[in-house]
Amino acid sequence: MQLKMVLFLCGCMTLLISGRPSQAQLSPEQIQPLKPLGMPMAIEPGPGTWLFGQAYGNTTGAFNFGDRWYRAGQGLHFGIDFGMPCGTPLVAVADGTVAYVDDMGFGSAPHNLVLRHDALELTTLYGHLLQTPTLEPGEFVQQGQVVGLSGDPDETCSGRPHLHLEVRSMDYSRAYNPIDLIEANWHSLALIGPYSLPLFQQNLQNPRQWITLEQQPNVQFWGQVLNRYTNTYPVASGGQSAPSVSLERRISTMPSETDYTLRQVTTDRCCANATWNPADANTLYVVDGGVGTGSSAFELNLLTEARRPVRPAPLPVFSPDGAYEIEPFVNGFSKVRRRADGLEYSVDTSGSLPTLNPSNTSLLWTVSADEIIPGQARPQVDVYLSDIDGENVRAIFQQAGTGAMWLSDERVLLSTRNEQRETTLYVYMLDADRAVEIGTWRELRGLSVAPGGERLSFYLTWQDDPAANGVYVVDIAQPMNTTVQQMPWFGSWRWRDADSLYYVPYRPDEAHHTVRVAHLLTGADVPLAADAPPFTIADGHWRVSADGRRILFQNADDNGNLYVLEPSR
Repeated sequence: MQLKMVLFLCGCMTLLISGRPSQAQLSPEQIQPLKPLGMPMAIEPGPGTWLFGQAYGNTTGAFNFGDRWYRAGQGLHFGIDFGMPCGTPLVAVADGTVAYVDDMGFGSAPHNLVLRHDALELTTLYGHLLQTPTLEPGEFVQQGQVVGLSGDPDETCSGRPHLHLEVRSMDYSRAYNPIDLIEANWHSLALIGPYSLPLFQQNLQNPRQWITLEQQPNVQFWGQVLNRYTNTYPVASGGQSAPSVSLERRISTMPSETDYTLRQVTTDRCCANATWNPADANTLYVVDGGVGTGSSAFELNLLTEARRPVRPAPLPVFSPDGAYEIEPFVNGFSKVRRRADGLEYSVDTSGSLPTLNPSNTSLLWTVSADEIIPGQARPQVDVYLSDIDGENVRAIFQQAGTGAMWLSDERVLLSTRNEQRETTLYVYMLDADRAVEIGTWRELRGLSVAPGGERLSFYLTWQDDPAANGVYVVDIAQPMNTTVQQMPWFGSWRWRDADSLYYVPYRPDEAHHTVRVAHLLTGADVPLAADAPPFTIADGHWRVSADGRRILFQNADDNGNLYVLEPSR
C-alpha cells in the first residue's frame, strides 16, 4: 500500500512539474494528492507563534528589490516567507535525507539546510536559520522531525526574523510555488501578515497575470527576468502614498445576522486590486485589459451592472471626498487635478505621492534621504506640508523610519520605527505646531485610522506576555488623554464607521471565511450574511465602501470573481 502511494505521488508530481492542468480544472479529490508536503512549523499559526509573510512569485517585494536580492530567480521571490521569532522550531515537510548544511551557494544566510525528498522528486531549502543545524549530509529525517531553528537574515533577531522556505527540483535548477505543494488554507493564512502593500505586483500590460497566490510561475534559476514592468501597480517603493483618511461616518444601527446578502458582480475572473469610488458606494473601479494591449480603469455600477472605461490605468490617488485625484508627473513632481473642471496643480514632492486633507486645502507627503531597504539602517525621513497648489511648503517632522497620514484638517498621525522594531506614534497638532506622543509598542503592525480620525487600530505580535498579542484600538480624540483597548478577537479588520469594525476571525484551520461587526461602544458583535453560501476572501484583500455598508472582495471559491457583501434591503 505504501509503495502504491509513493508511485501515485510521484506520478502526480511528474504531472505537476511537466504541465498539469490548473487547479481550477481539477476536482478536490484530484487536488488533494498533489499537495504531499506538510508545514515547516509544527505549532499553530497566530500572533504569538508565526504568521504568513511574503508569498512566492511576483510579489511587490520582488519587484522593488529583485535586482538586489532575487536576480537569480528571474526577479521573482522564489520561496515563501513565514514571520516568526528567532528560535522557533522548524520541521521536515516530508521524509527525506539531508543534502547540504550551510552551503551558501544557495544563499539564505546566515545558515541554511537543504533536504532531498527522493520519493517526491523534490528538494526543500530552509533559509535564514539561527544556527548551523545539528544534522549531517546523508542523514535520514522524518516528516515532522525538528531540523533547525528559525533566525534572521540580519543576524539580530530584531531585524527581519523569518523562515524562507523553497521547494526546488531535484537538480536545484527550478523553484516551484510551495502553495501548490503544501496542504494549508492559504487564503486564511494570508488574511494576516506583516506586509501592508498588495501581495503581488500588477503588470498593467498584462493585468491578470501572476496576481493570485496560486497563479505563479515556476522559476528557472538565472533565466530571463520576468518582472521588468514599465507600467505597474503599486508604484515603485518610495513613491507610494500614505492611505487617505476616510471622512467621518457613523452608522446608527447594527445589522442582524440576516440583514446582509452576498452578491456576485463579475463573471470573468475580474479583477485584482478592485477598489471603491471614494464618493459613491454604488460604484467600483477595476483595472483590466488584454495581454500586451495595456490596461484601462473601468467603472462598474452596482445598480445597473454596467461597466465602462473611464481612464488609462493605473488609478490615481483620490482625495477623501473623491473631488481631486493625484498622480505622479515628471521630475519628482506630482499632479493634483480637480475632477469637476480639470484644474491642475504641479507640486514638487521629490517623487513621493502626497495625500489631501479632508477639506482639500493641504497636501502631506514624506521624503526619504535614501532608498528604504529592509534590513538596513532606516534613513532619515522628512515630513512636509503645503497648500493644495504647492505653496507654503514646510517641514513639520524629521526622524528616521517615519510615516505620516492625515487624521483631520488639524491633525497628522506620525509613526516612527526603530531598529528594535519599536513603533512610536505621535499626533502632530498643526495649530500648536507640535507633536504629542501617544505611545510606543514593539512589533506593531497593520496601523489603520477610523473614519474621521479619532481612533486608530493595529495588532501586536510576539509579545513577552502572550496575552498581549492581538488587535488594539486607541482613542486619540484627546491626544493628551488617550485610551487603549484590546479586542476580544484576533483577525483581519476594516473600519465600518467611527465606532465599529468589520472583522474576519483568524481561523487558519478553516478554508471559508465569515465577516462580523464589532461595536466599540456597546460591545455588540454580530455575524453578517448567516444565510449566504460559503465564500473565501482571496489573497487577504478586501475593502469597505465609502458609506461603510458594503464589502468588496475576490472570491477564491469562484475563480477570483468579485463579490459584494451588502444590506439585503
